Amino acid sequence: MHSALEYENVDLPVGQSVRVAHYRFPAGHALEIAPHFHGLLEVMVFVRARGHAMLDGERYEIEPGSVLFLPSLAVHELSLEGVDQDFFLLQFRPGLLDGEEPEADLQRFAPFLGRVDDQNLGRLAVLLDWCCDINEEPSQLALCDRVMQLLLHNLAQLLADRGTGRPPVAGRLEPVLQHFKDSRQLSLPLDAAATLCGISRSHFSRLFHQTLNLRYQDFVLKRKLQHAVYLLINTRLRIADIACQCEFSDSAHFCSKFKRLFSVTPQQFRKAAAENR
Repeated sequence: MHSALEYENVDLPVGQSVRVAHYRFPAGHALEIAPHFHGLLEVMVFVRARGHAMLDGERYEIEPGSVLFLPSLAVHELSLEGVDQDFFLLQFRPGLLDGEEPEADLQRFAPFLGRVDDQNLGRLAVLLDWCCDINEEPSQLALCDRVMQLLLHNLAQLLADRGTGRPPVAGRLEPVLQHFKDSRQLSLPLDAAATLCGISRSHFSRLFHQTLNLRYQDFVLKRKLQHAVYLLINTRLRIADIACQCEFSDSAHFCSKFKRLFSVTPQQFRKAAAENR
């Protein structure tokens, strides 16, 4: 399981507006990514995979041919089963298509997961694989950008045809999401979050639940506990130190919340994880 902090604050090198990566994992390599968000826009193309994505609180199934689009600051999580996996990740700055026609403004669209047929999947895979080959060649980055612009124009048209415009209400939450991204904090008091968004505590709570289908308190708790899972598996920190790093008031509070969600204590979880490695 991966902490949200591994995937927030992702950025591109200066002068680079797009990045393409190709991931292949053999059977037995399950992937769990906690709720997170970032400033870049993302497109994921799944050649082979099974699992699901949570977008704005809604569950969408992932299968071969699935295409996932994520605007910047969209809260999402990902779970892939331990089957043979082959997928591409395309990340790009919001301004990549600046100066193009209005329908190319991908940031105005809501998160989206759809499926393409085998023929179009093959074309996408060839194009993205080619971009991976030239991704590290500075002399060819301009060409890669142009090819990506053509691909993203097609994606924008697909989104426009399906009427997946991003609801204006989502924008009201961007100040608090931007705060999490910039500060690398796991939590923020409800009153402080509401103040950042310039609305009352009750309005913020309703808006957050309406937009993400998830209570703000549950969103924060899930981030904290999944980061704790990451620390339990990947470090030798004491339970008390993990509770502190994950912003719990004390280790007893942390252990109580952990057991309520995972049905085992943090110590039991760490022991089971070590035995299964």
